[in-house]
Amino acid sequence: MPDPTDLAAADQMIEAAWGYTLDDLHTCLRDGKVNDPALVAVLRIRGALEIDDSDITNHRERVHRFTRAGRVPLFHDLKGIGSSSSDLLTAHASSQARVHAVRSIIDAYPEGYLAEGLARSLTRSAEPRAEAALARSGAPATNPPRDQPSVDTAAHQNVPHNRSRSAQR
Repeated sequence: MPDPTDLAAADQMIEAAWGYTLDDLHTCLRDGKVNDPALVAVLRIRGALEIDDSDITNHRERVHRFTRAGRVPLFHDLKGIGSSSSDLLTAHASSQARVHAVRSIIDAYPEGYLAEGLARSLTRSAEPRAEAALARSGAPATNPPRDQPSVDTAAHQNVPHNRSRSAQR
């Protein structure tokens, strides 16, 4: 069984920390349901890991082409073998550094904190959508809006109702 890639390891860490699949996390951010800087940073690092993973695959295939069984590398192939193996080592180091960065961000928070924060954000973002759906349905709102004073409040504040513009100056 092959070792899991650094990308797969990062995916497992991210999904375990936030309690959602990567597709769901991307959807939450794209739709504006969540404003979590740690999640944004981790997903950006993961995007760089995808590039590293592709680079590792390409460099590995090139090294295997040069060193496949039954093939004796020619003198001019040696430079290609050396540069491909060097590029492969560099890509692996970069990938491991990015996984370490993801782990550092996740470990900076207490266990379960990121998942709870995401759940709170999703709950807060669902409230305005529920109110908007209720308004579109035409059903009367159960509570008046908090920002607008009620009719009784305006009457008790001695607000003049019929002042003309010239009288206000």
